[in-house]
Amino acid sequence: MYHFAIVALLGLATYKVADFLFEMFGVGMSRAVRTFLTLGVGVAFTEILDYSVFRGWGVSLRATWMGPLWTGLMVGGTSYAWHEALGLIEGYGRRSRDEAVEIERRTPRAA
Repeated sequence: MYHFAIVALLGLATYKVADFLFEMFGVGMSRAVRTFLTLGVGVAFTEILDYSVFRGWGVSLRATWMGPLWTGLMVGGTSYAWHEALGLIEGYGRRSRDEAVEIERRTPRAA
């Protein structure tokens, strides 16, 4: 279970780092290039940390380099789930703030 949490939180870190890089340098990038670079950031994180979820789960692979690579692709894919989850929360927050402003406008004020 800890390894799933590590992959999920690395996915969040990947999402935010990739978002930061795209804001700085990503003007005019296509969606496919952004996807490729996000997966690359995930692979870079797991390679730097030398982390393999397969090693943690006790799964043996043919070569040791495959563990961090596939874990990095999983982390990069998880970053898209974070993108959608945080977008859902942001949309809910916007909706509730806008409704509160509208309710306040309709409420008569005492002078």
